Amino acid sequence: MTAPAVAAPQWRMDLDRVAAARAAIAAGADHLHLDHGGAHRGRPLSDPVALRAAEAVTREIPVPVLAVNHVNDIGLAHEDGSANRAAVGLLLRALDHAHHLGAAVLHVPGFRRSLPATAGLLAGTAEALRGVCARLGGTELLVAYESPLGARESLALAREVDHPALRLVLDTGNLLEAGHGPLAFAETVMTAGLLLPDLHVKDGAGVRAPSAGHLPALLRATQARSVLIENDYREDPGRLREDIALCRRAADLPHSKDTP
Repeated sequence: MTAPAVAAPQWRMDLDRVAAARAAIAAGADHLHLDHGGAHRGRPLSDPVALRAAEAVTREIPVPVLAVNHVNDIGLAHEDGSANRAAVGLLLRALDHAHHLGAAVLHVPGFRRSLPATAGLLAGTAEALRGVCARLGGTELLVAYESPLGARESLALAREVDHPALRLVLDTGNLLEAGHGPLAFAETVMTAGLLLPDLHVKDGAGVRAPSAGHLPALLRATQARSVLIENDYREDPGRLREDIALCRRAADLPHSKDTP
């Protein structure tokens, strides 16, 4: 098994994308996932200054994923089963920026105001994701959706979207908090061919992550190409290096490059 890359989350480190990139490199991360920004999440990439900073980051460290966490603040869908046009517009702008930056994945979360907690919100979420996927054209970019839904519910939503570019994200902390087992989620979603091979690992339900308890089996089962360690490093920046090292040791995997 090839050692998966270990990625760091800019939005859990610093609103300044360049500062986050420097911290990720110094801690030994292989990749950095960027946030599109907006509201209290820093300047959106529609701001030319912010976009130039993001371009500079991609020259220093690979950026395979652009996350649009601002949709959690505005909501993907309405209770009547329709997509939130503002959220879809945001995602389409982010899609353009993901292409511009050379990202391989547009990450769409479904939490807080985007939590698909009812049948109407589920239907509206599927409509929103269909609208974004329809704009992919002949590109190879994937749309990755993450929520606290279990495997069956996640697959039902994906089948409503019915697009080959859609993938489902496994986040250990969010699944544990919602009462779902990450390994069972992985096995079910993998069988359907819809699991994104980029795992998210963070603390959840009293479990500190990454740890040797679950990650090795999860990596073996999924053949993951990368692991995003998504704990909050804003108040504890020293933990970033520790988590990167823990992630590699837990899987008994060597560093994929020399640590700076």
